[in-house]
Amino acid sequence: MRAFLIAVVWLGAGLGLLPAPSQASEPDEVLAALGWLEGCWAGPGFDGEMSECWMRTASGELVGAFQYSADGALQFSEMLMIGHNPDGAFGYHVKHFNRDFTGWEENGEQVSFEFLALDGDRVIFSGLVLERDGETGLKAFLDMRRSDGRVETVPFHFHRME
Repeated sequence: MRAFLIAVVWLGAGLGLLPAPSQASEPDEVLAALGWLEGCWAGPGFDGEMSECWMRTASGELVGAFQYSADGALQFSEMLMIGHNPDGAFGYHVKHFNRDFTGWEENGEQVSFEFLALDGDRVIFSGLVLERDGETGLKAFLDMRRSDGRVETVPFHFHRME
């Protein structure tokens, strides 16, 4: 499963299969528009359960934590950030961790999905789209490469946790 998921995240970071942005948005504008994302979300995925929580930093970025569990046990987790990475690129940045908290990426590296566009309650990154679905829903669309080489966009549906 881990090898498959590594291929998924690296694919999403590099393919850029989504259309070019219709309008450029300033990072502060994007972060302000994503206030609806703050809080905790849960839903099914990869034959297990996923959940993530987002909060705003004092300087305005969004940071979060994600966990994936299957068969009653944590399989892996992620630290998330929507903001600028150390290289200055604005986007959705991820660091993955095994169940024992050892990292997948090399020290100082992360998987990054470059910001492309903001369209109302929908934010488009290269290989990843987050979309508000009413007051209590979140849809995520992740570009994934299957073992046979095909690329498909996989939807995930989360609900706001109370």
